[in-house]
Amino acid sequence: MKTDDLIQALAADLPPARRLDRRLLLSLIPAAIVVLVTVGLWLGYRDDLMAAMRGPVFWAKAAYTTLMAGAGFWLLDRLGRPGASPKGPLILLAAVLTLAVGLGLYELFTLPMPERMPAMMGDSAHVCAPNIALLSLVAAPFVFWAARAFAPTRPMLAGAAAGLLTGGLATTLYGLHCPEHAAAFVGLWYTLGMAMAVAAGAVIGKFAFRW
Repeated sequence: MKTDDLIQALAADLPPARRLDRRLLLSLIPAAIVVLVTVGLWLGYRDDLMAAMRGPVFWAKAAYTTLMAGAGFWLLDRLGRPGASPKGPLILLAAVLTLAVGLGLYELFTLPMPERMPAMMGDSAHVCAPNIALLSLVAAPFVFWAARAFAPTRPMLAGAAAGLLTGGLATTLYGLHCPEHAAAFVGLWYTLGMAMAVAAGAVIGKFAFRW
């Protein structure tokens, strides 16, 4: 019997767990603290942060990235428990992505042609996604260490979920530095940064979550 077949057979005999994993949840505390400190020391917080926090745009960006992190948390929790279905978090992920992309496209189509490219590129398109990816790597050790207690039968997919979790967390805190506010910018570059974290997580998960 092949190793993958053996894992699937063992997993089939285990009942799906329903309780949220506290260990994974607690790992987000040091992960968030380290990312928060890294943003402050490396990139610096935006000068108008307090004023920005009184407006709806700041919280709309934070809501998007927090929902992405939540989808990653839920998906990792499901994939880490043999027998649990990932359908719910995948539906949430698809819905959040569809909404973000839809808002970005709507904004572009309603802007005059000369304003579309500046809205999409902003002033930091060349550094946004790489910064997010690097910040997610700062958070990754805490999340992957906690998730090792799980028993994922699909290590790469579980790793991708962990990457989505760390990417969403990192992007949310990156918003404390980034002054970009266009929906098109957020929908493209924030999402690309989180996608890079997902790809890195899949590679890490292949090795970190091996049985």
